[in-house]
Amino acid sequence: MKYELSAIERPHVVWISCDQLRADWLGVNGHPVVMTPQIDELAYEGINFQAAFSECPTCVPARRIMMTGLNTYGIQMNKNREAQPFTEGPKLAELMTRSGYQTFAAGKLHTSPKRNRIGFEDVQLNEEGRRDHVTWKDDYEQFLDDNGWGHMRYTHGLGNNEYGIRMEPLPERFTSTHWTAQKAMEFIERRDPTRPFFLHVSFDKPHPPISPLQSYYELYRDAVMPEPVRGDWVNNKLPNRVRYLQLRHNYDQWRQHPLMVQQTLKGYAASVTHIDSSIGVLLGTLREHKLLDKTLIVFTSDHGDNLFDHGAFAKGDFFRGSTNIPYIIRPPKHWNNEAGLSVVRGKMDKEIPVALMDVMPTILEACGIPVPERVEGRSLVPHLLGDPVRLREYTCGNCGTVFGLTDGQTKYIWFSDEDLELLFDVQGDPSECHDLSDDPAYRSILELSRSRLAGWLEKHGDPHARNGQLLPIPYDWQLDKAHATTSWNNRGRH
Repeated sequence: MKYELSAIERPHVVWISCDQLRADWLGVNGHPVVMTPQIDELAYEGINFQAAFSECPTCVPARRIMMTGLNTYGIQMNKNREAQPFTEGPKLAELMTRSGYQTFAAGKLHTSPKRNRIGFEDVQLNEEGRRDHVTWKDDYEQFLDDNGWGHMRYTHGLGNNEYGIRMEPLPERFTSTHWTAQKAMEFIERRDPTRPFFLHVSFDKPHPPISPLQSYYELYRDAVMPEPVRGDWVNNKLPNRVRYLQLRHNYDQWRQHPLMVQQTLKGYAASVTHIDSSIGVLLGTLREHKLLDKTLIVFTSDHGDNLFDHGAFAKGDFFRGSTNIPYIIRPPKHWNNEAGLSVVRGKMDKEIPVALMDVMPTILEACGIPVPERVEGRSLVPHLLGDPVRLREYTCGNCGTVFGLTDGQTKYIWFSDEDLELLFDVQGDPSECHDLSDDPAYRSILELSRSRLAGWLEKHGDPHARNGQLLPIPYDWQLDKAHATTSWNNRGRH
């Protein structure tokens, strides 16, 4: 190490996370329409890791990876299992609390059981109405009921994972985005001034239902959103999993009505800007309390959203929209003046394949807390201090029947149920429109990717690989029954 953090006053930590926010829907990451000035400013004051990768791009496992620093095999989960108990072993908030930090989380945790604080001293919870039984309520739902708005929450009529757009039926101060930010700021105002703090601010948007406030939708009402991209491989290589989700979400109807796509994308953008504005007030609160310069700020998402690219919906695969996530780390400004550190700011790192499991060790090292040996992620602190290191040759992911691998230059995706391969040059073709798996010029890269993935799977005892070879396992997607699932997650009045 070329630096010594033990001589520096321990920083406060604010970790902001969104749900289902894809990386390229930030202004700083090149979106031509979406307005995210507050998040962009964090990137200008820190490092923006633009090759960030969600190892399991779906809600529950992605959050557990961030909280434990383990991959999908370490957390024993590669798809949403809401009732599965949390993995044993040290968790980020536990270690922060034991080390003297005052720890607090506002928003979505998606743990099991629902009130499991996973080491936080206190939590103000929003679980989007998920209940273990009829009488249980999260804190946000109780807040709405106490103020007479509980019966209005779901009157937009959309299911919890349904696409389309309706305007938010609640006034701004009763929205989950506003509530989450307010609870975070209340903590800052009421914190113990004798202790450093670790604050996790977890927004549940822009995850569907896409129901933005009218005032934020108006910002984009006359905008023209970029159309979803469509790869040259779609017509002859569309995976069964993608087709299943198309049928489930009535995509064939959507394609006949481009206005539905435009309106939905505008609503997604409005939700992102609402979060960005709330972050602006949060940063202002830190500044007013003279905390901003001594605070490490981390901004991530659990996964992204395909948003109709290549005809794909939601998440759960390794296409750009689903797996590439915002990953911004803004170091404390007081690091510049102590222990002779030279802090890197305003760097856009496009090639280092960082991952969700790197969140935990990064925060721990920045706070001078030993990283447990079992943690598989790697700290990004050296990058913040001008000593970039290659964390790993490649990053692997596992999400149900889909596997992904990237080295920051190319991305390999394997749909194991039908032994379907895709290979993309993510630097030259970031939209992943040109499949290179059949290109003789990329044969050696394809074979190396297969070998690396097979080795990773065998290392963890996965039945999808043996003796260095990938082994497909068939799965029946029941395409003829996909339409029958479209209303599975509609909500009632409460």
